[in-house]
Order: sequence, then C-alpha cells, then structure tokens
Amino acid sequence: METPNPYTAMEYLNRVPRVRVALATRPSKAPLYVLIFTALLMLAGSASAQGYAKAGELRHERKRWAHDELPAELPSRVLDAASAWGPWAEEQGYALLLDESMQAIIIVERRDRTAMKQLKVAEETLEIISELSLISESSPTTPSTKHLTLDDAESESSWGSAGETDKDRLPVIALVHDQEALKSILKHWMKLRPELEWDSKVRENHISFISPDPLFAALVTRDTSRNEWDLNHETAALLTRLMLKRSYGKLPAWIEAGLTWQVETRLFNSIWHFFGRKARFISSASHSGWEKELRSMARAHELDGDIFYSASSFTTEEWSMRNAQLAWGLMGVISESLGDRLSDCLSALRELREAGSRVLRKDGSWNYDTSYLPPIQQQFSVIADLMGEDFEEQALKSMKRGLKRSGESR
Repeated sequence: METPNPYTAMEYLNRVPRVRVALATRPSKAPLYVLIFTALLMLAGSASAQGYAKAGELRHERKRWAHDELPAELPSRVLDAASAWGPWAEEQGYALLLDESMQAIIIVERRDRTAMKQLKVAEETLEIISELSLISESSPTTPSTKHLTLDDAESESSWGSAGETDKDRLPVIALVHDQEALKSILKHWMKLRPELEWDSKVRENHISFISPDPLFAALVTRDTSRNEWDLNHETAALLTRLMLKRSYGKLPAWIEAGLTWQVETRLFNSIWHFFGRKARFISSASHSGWEKELRSMARAHELDGDIFYSASSFTTEEWSMRNAQLAWGLMGVISESLGDRLSDCLSALRELREAGSRVLRKDGSWNYDTSYLPPIQQQFSVIADLMGEDFEEQALKSMKRGLKRSGESR
C-alpha cells in the first residue's frame, strides 16, 4: 500500500479551521471543546502516521518498531542495518524509514515533514534501477584497504568494495540537518569499521559523503552553501550510486556518473546531482537541456569520431560540460541497446578491475591496488563485444535524431 505524502505546513494550518467550523455547526450533545480537542488529536495522529516517528524507530509502511525490538521475521539485511544505525538515530533524534520492498533505509529527522516524500523517491529510484537492469546477481570480491583519507576525492569509491559482505547489503542514506549532525553520524560510521586505520579527520565543509562498506551515504539538507540543488535528486542519485557500488565496486567515473544521471532524468527529466567538489555545472543547459546541446553538436559534426573518447575522459576533478553530457548520452544509448545485458557489461568491467588490481610481490604474495581501473581500450572492448564495433556510430545517429529528456533514444 502506498503511503500518502505528508501535509505541507500550509495545508495543515488551512485544514484546522475548516474542521473547527464543521464541528461547530454539527448537532451534538458533546461539548464543543471536546469535539475540537478530538479533532485536533485526529489531525495530530494523521500527521504522525504520515511523517512523524519516535527517535530510533524503524518504520515500514504503517508498522513501527523500536530499533532494538525488531521482529525476527524481518530480513537479516534489515536487522543488521537497524542494529548498526538505530543507536545513533535514537541518540540524535532521527528515525529510520524502510522502503516498501525492504531494499533501502532513509534516516530522517524525527519530525521531518518531507520524510515520506524522500521515501517515495527512493522507491521510485529502485524501480528505475530494476528497469535498467543495474543490479547484478553477484558481488565484487576485491578486499578493502586498511587506509582511508576522506580528504582524497578518489577515496570515496576506492575502498571497501564488499569482498567479505553479502550482495544483499542494505543501502542507508542519512539526510541530516546540519554540519554538526553530519560530523556526528560520520563518527558513528567510523565506529562501525574500527579495523580501518583512519588517517584523516572528517572535514567540516563536507556536505555529502558516500561509502561502499558499510553501504552508506549522508547529505546535509540545511545550512549549506549550495545555491543550486534539489533534495529529491540527491536522494535518487545517492541511492543509485550505492546500488552500483554494491554490485560492481568501483566503476569508471564516466559510467557511474552517466548511469546515475540516466536514473535522474528518467525520474525527473532533469539533472541536478553534481560529481566532484571543485566546480559547479551552472549554465543555461545545466539541468534540462543536455539533449538539445548534444543534438546541436552532433548535427554540426562536432562529435564525429569523438564520442567515446570524450565521454570516457569525464573526471570529477575538473568539470567539462561536454564530457559530462556525452557520458550521460552514451550511457543512455548503451543501456537502451543492451537492455537486460547491461549488468553483463558492468560485471565484465568489474572482473577486469579485480584482475588488474592484483599486485604480485617478489615473495609471491599479493595485494590490491584499489585505485586501479581497466584502461580505456579495455572499456571500449567490453562495450564493443556486446554492441558491435560501431557502437559510437549508433550513438551518433541517436544524438542527431535527438535524445529524449529522459536520456532515451527517440
């Protein structure tokens, strides 16, 4: 059963006087103040059912449990996640919302009126992820490193690729209200992995954070310096990235970004999630005009023979609108062409990364280079094996016709 969206503050205030008028004119033997009090209790109960929860509580549809009193029949992935994050939520005044299919948890402020909207976004995101066949049936096997530096932008996707955990791990997204709450939850997150050797303090200017193991992301929703962002988009994008990391570990930046933006545009017909920390993609076409930009460049022969190279050159370190648009457009063509074989493509890249990242020492032992990614030529070959050597030409034709705002080919 779909949970209705919560009232906005204005809808709630506007609703109270109408109830009072109706009760004041209704014949009854009960005193008017009793009826009014009853009505207000009903309204409060309705608001609570839709958005409010107790601190540390896990909610699933209309069921509620204390995080330390969960029924044993819940899936183990849910029990594990609630056990890990419930204590922090209870202490800090947050609640855990479990989506209908029990595939993700959203941590929200206990009295957050937008909470149920974000839960709905998560459920819709999981549907799109399933439609695009992004979820793999097997897990990556690369062990995690023993070091992590949060100040290194590459570290967020280069460690803990789930070698010793189940592929059904539950992604958790914490929507925290300010920097202090973010700092608090990241400290708790560190305690969940005490075996790691932390060699850097969490920077206070972080506004978001994502980690593959535990499968967790956090986002500051208030008091940020961001001028252009959208909470719905952030929830969808972070969940998509977590699901990709769960199934495939570290992917080339252009593929992770391209697929994340594909999910965004299929949900919202626009793009707001930004990859990187040193720039902002603010321009006339930054959010919903990418398909027009690509069509114009393709028809002007500016993309001839350059689609894969530019797309695969996308990096989070230095923003390039052209490379970002091509990463989005090319992954749209690839995902539509491959259909349910898309997971085969991503799994092949994962296997190449695992094989190439193994470093053999002189004594015969080995370890993993967690920064390793398959070379661009290998990435090209994986796609060509599934789509044909002319996949760039296929993409060019689609871009000349004009992609839909959802990222799909016309």
